[in-house]
Amino acid sequence: MTIKKNKLAILVGLLCAGTASAQDVYTFDEVVVSATRSEQNISDVAASVDVVNSETIEENLAQDLEQAIANEPGVSMPGTGRFGNSGFNIRGLSDNYVKTMVDGVEQPSSFNPGADVMRKYNNNVETDTLQRVEISKGPASSLYGSDALAGAVIIRTKNPGDLLVAEGDDTYASVKGGYYSADESYKATATLANRTGDLETLLIFTHRDGHETATHGSGADIEGRERGQADPFDINSDNLLLKAFYQLNDAHRIGLTGEIYNREADGLVLSNEGYEIMPGFVYTRNSASDEDKRKRVTFEHEWQANTVAFDHLKWQVTALESESNHNTFDETPEPPTSFGHGYRQRMRNGVDKSAQFDAQFDKAIELENSFHEISYGVNYITNEFDLDYRDYYLEGYKAGTSVDKTGEVPNAESVKWGIFVQDQAFFLEERLVVNAGLRYDKFTAEPKQASEDNPKSKSDALTAKLGAVYHWTESLSSYGNISQGYKAPTLQDLYYFYETDAASGAVFEANPNLKPEESIGYETGLRFTQDFGRIEFSVYYNDYKNFIETHKLADDNGQGKELWTKENISKAEIYGAELKTHLALDVLFGAPTGLYSDMSVAYTQGEDKENGEALDTVAPLSGYFALGYADVENTYGGKLSVKAVAGKSGSDWSNSNGTENVGAPGYAVTDLTAFYRPLTDLTLRAGLFNAFDKKYWDYNDLIGAESTTEGLDRRTQPGRNWGIEAEYVF
Repeated sequence: MTIKKNKLAILVGLLCAGTASAQDVYTFDEVVVSATRSEQNISDVAASVDVVNSETIEENLAQDLEQAIANEPGVSMPGTGRFGNSGFNIRGLSDNYVKTMVDGVEQPSSFNPGADVMRKYNNNVETDTLQRVEISKGPASSLYGSDALAGAVIIRTKNPGDLLVAEGDDTYASVKGGYYSADESYKATATLANRTGDLETLLIFTHRDGHETATHGSGADIEGRERGQADPFDINSDNLLLKAFYQLNDAHRIGLTGEIYNREADGLVLSNEGYEIMPGFVYTRNSASDEDKRKRVTFEHEWQANTVAFDHLKWQVTALESESNHNTFDETPEPPTSFGHGYRQRMRNGVDKSAQFDAQFDKAIELENSFHEISYGVNYITNEFDLDYRDYYLEGYKAGTSVDKTGEVPNAESVKWGIFVQDQAFFLEERLVVNAGLRYDKFTAEPKQASEDNPKSKSDALTAKLGAVYHWTESLSSYGNISQGYKAPTLQDLYYFYETDAASGAVFEANPNLKPEESIGYETGLRFTQDFGRIEFSVYYNDYKNFIETHKLADDNGQGKELWTKENISKAEIYGAELKTHLALDVLFGAPTGLYSDMSVAYTQGEDKENGEALDTVAPLSGYFALGYADVENTYGGKLSVKAVAGKSGSDWSNSNGTENVGAPGYAVTDLTAFYRPLTDLTLRAGLFNAFDKKYWDYNDLIGAESTTEGLDRRTQPGRNWGIEAEYVF
């Protein structure tokens, strides 16, 4: 039973380590947290997990989350234009179908009412603060509750211990600067970490100043709907991250985290200039001013208790507030020429306020023929969502007046709580690893001014997971799992209401009786690890039901208008396969020391089981290959990479509205990055991206577009661009 006892010693070491990183303990394999909510050797995890660490983010000069995860198979982040990236897409499902957490704090749901003047996304995370991003693929609600229908993205920012020596007093200080041609932006980051006795502190401040992300240079630089260049914006942001941890004694450690993020954008919406929505009703003087803000405070406590009930307890409480303020300006002709309004400001503000509590207990139990790592805990989250809409008339016959506008959903409050238990069990001298988990969640939502039309909504869910890994040899293992996911209806799902002022048109009724959307996933895979690298292959099938979709109730509601609502009416399936390798070519083929390669391939198919149509959010076949080198002293190196994506056209799109979606052509993009350390403490990095100036579209940016849609070039990705960075560690 030697191996099992070593496992117990390692677990106790991890729980007692305090600031020690998991990599300091598991030197023989990578450690992940997202798949089990506790540190586990990735070879013992019965699921697909991708990891992007701070070194990879720096190596790729990634400036946002979309760039950070761009090379991971089966994962993307849609979004372009004024409102930026919307949310993660994991294996064909996007946004609120993917759980996103930062330092254990659940991020609010994205809000997209469809109008071009309001979005509220919650993925403006500063990459210079990130230590690692873990992407857990497949339903994960048995661990993370609602929204983990397609998977979970677990993000951890840097801690002082990530930058300081393992023991003793120490100070770390660095400055980093960079320029990136895709958005003509400059960046400056200052980092300071310190350990004095039992107190550890960290400060990271980043300032960015730039412009809109460019589209391909071939697009027309004109005004109007056929504009092919991105609308010009001035954009700047500031992010401040503060952390402090204090080791009270051998058993207790407390921590405090504060973060403030602010992004401002001001620009001209030239793509709307001269837009005639109907005869005589022409938009001019189009501009916008946006501000996105986020602040959070977290207090946490770890207790190495070693009691009968648990060995280790970590609990934390968080206050999180995020706000999106959008101001859109335009002018339309006044009566009698038209029924316009003159020059106005459309204010569209949205605020999420959340209070969160999370507690997790861990217990290691050694039996005669097995070893168990049991985790159990509770989550409780309250959320307030408020919309403040108003039109201000600045010039013209209405000058000096304003009108309160009704938001798409009423201001509302919601409560989510859940309890979970999980067992990571080791049998047969750790050759067999079994993971079983169970969770119960309850969700309630209620408008602040409840009525018969907007009553309180309640739902709950019981989700489970069962997975196993078998180590056939020290190098070869296989795994399989069955897991469930669910997504409680969002406030937008439950209470969205719309009625046109025109005599005809449509009425959209709220439906507070919606049920949670559900999924069950099946996955199996192989892992092969040798001293020359790692090869992973997986196949999966995910089945979804109770999907919430828009449904027409009547062609005439008795007032000459169509009547629409949302209902749980759709079923879908998504299946596919992924291959990922990392090879040390010097070990494998006797190539020059330091030469390596990365490769991945992702194949996904999806279908609406109600009508047989394809799912628009499912990605086409994609592949990635990189050849890299770093000298033995890690003084210089570089990487050449190619990402190839197949086209998406014809039956690959749903075409459910009776019109054919424009095809997204296939493409291959080549990037080149390099680094050089002329001094021990100075690192220079440079990158050339889309080296051959390929004109291409991300398929996500063409969903819903037809061949007649104006301004398709405005949806292209940047052409050839470059970036440089310099970092000095004091």
